[in-house]
Amino acid sequence: MTKIDAIIDILYKTYFLLEHHVGPFDGSRPYLEDEQLTRQQAKDYLGISESTYKRKVKDGSLKPLKLPGGDRFYKSQLYQEYKESIRRGRI
Repeated sequence: MTKIDAIIDILYKTYFLLEHHVGPFDGSRPYLEDEQLTRQQAKDYLGISESTYKRKVKDGSLKPLKLPGGDRFYKSQLYQEYKESIRRGRI
């Protein structure tokens, strides 16, 4: 493997990790300006009930930021759950 192949491999792996943790890079919104959602906004965005929300937090599929004013989410963190909600026909 040449040096250029190694660099391309590292760049590809970095891109893959970022896309799967942040969401797709569609250029619609810079990552630094990612929108924060409250608990209720996240439930509405995903089309889920309070009991489903609690279950998803408990099993780890939703990971809220625990702040004094309540749970908060970055919209990019909810991307996979959003796709699942679309697949299940919730939204």
